[in-house]
Amino acid sequence: MLGEPMFVTLTAALDEASNGSSYMLPLAFSLFAGLSTGIGGVLVLFFRNNIVHLGVIAFMLATAAASMITVSIVDLFWSVADVIGMPHTVFCCSLGFMTVWAVRKFGPSLLHEPKADESTEHRLERVGIITAVTLTAHNLPEGMAVALSTMGSSTLGLKMALAIALHNIPEGLAITGPLLMSKQKTPFEAIGLALASGLSEPVGALLTLVFFRNVLTQALIDYALAYVGGVMVAVATLELIPEALRTDRHWHTVGGLLCGTVVMGLSLHALGE
Repeated sequence: MLGEPMFVTLTAALDEASNGSSYMLPLAFSLFAGLSTGIGGVLVLFFRNNIVHLGVIAFMLATAAASMITVSIVDLFWSVADVIGMPHTVFCCSLGFMTVWAVRKFGPSLLHEPKADESTEHRLERVGIITAVTLTAHNLPEGMAVALSTMGSSTLGLKMALAIALHNIPEGLAITGPLLMSKQKTPFEAIGLALASGLSEPVGALLTLVFFRNVLTQALIDYALAYVGGVMVAVATLELIPEALRTDRHWHTVGGLLCGTVVMGLSLHALGE
């Protein structure tokens, strides 16, 4: 676990650099966390020559799915349940899951369940777009949480921003990977979508600081995070994992699930989540 003295020293220096501004640090921390989604998107370019292989597709989709599920369970579900209670947490998570199911059934045609004769390219494009929309919704309350935490304690805010930044990197992969593999989007468009998803973090922080500072509580954010956790689990189990299994590369899928779970779990543990 990262040492507390290091955080105290660093945040003290940042506090001094911000000249006492109550807006500077929350926005800086949330921007830092959000930009890491774009970093994850850029990383896909290093594998682009191999990305057409079905094994790579299966591994990346499964890794992203496992990362999202691990974050939802470890970082959202249990921590939120301690604050708002298990019944409320289960209800909000279930509502989030059912929202994704309903959108797939009755929403815009791009978000519908895939048809049997749908091409692999269009399926992957749909997965990437759904993931981007979901993670944008996920990042907004995270930005609010970073802002609130930083206003209470700059050390706590920095810890939260680092934890979010770490798990935003594979989230960027989850967006950019399928879009590039679909060959329906240029690298610029795919990375731009991942970056836009991450930038909802500072947007959430700005909304908190400007409009909701006196009315928004940590409890309300916890309800929102529980809901988004259910949405993320739904996307992982209804979209990413089935798409990985359709490649018929089951060992790559299993390896991706293990990799995503272990890497994300260790990252959260190292940061005290």
